[in-house]
Amino acid sequence: MAANGFTPVALAVQKRGRWCIVAKITHFIGDSAPILAVAWRNQPGTRDAISLPVSVIKYAKNTGVKSFFLRDDRQMAMFAGPLGIFEKGRLGADAERYIPIAWLQPVRWQNWQFATQVVHVADLPEMGDEKTEQLALKF
Repeated sequence: MAANGFTPVALAVQKRGRWCIVAKITHFIGDSAPILAVAWRNQPGTRDAISLPVSVIKYAKNTGVKSFFLRDDRQMAMFAGPLGIFEKGRLGADAERYIPIAWLQPVRWQNWQFATQVVHVADLPEMGDEKTEQLALKF
């Protein structure tokens, strides 16, 4: 366990039948505040928006996280916003919240603590994925 009371963890969810790490709860070197962090590679489909599973957002919130950071290690660029920004985003049929990257503010690039453990978020019953509902068509 880290000196600040929590151990940084990578957060994994099941996608297409396998576990994928989608984010981490960590802290910046020299700071003890927990953050939700994503290392971004500017892949096609993520140039204008980013998404996170609702279960990951809930887990982070329940862990005391208040801030979200998106970091592009290749460009040494970082963006930030409050964790609650995802609540304003679009909820997709895949139970992920989508937000435009333009909603995030550029901030100074910083190093964060590496995660050495993985949490399978869907394994936690109180963190189950939020489901979307298919609306019936009316003719």
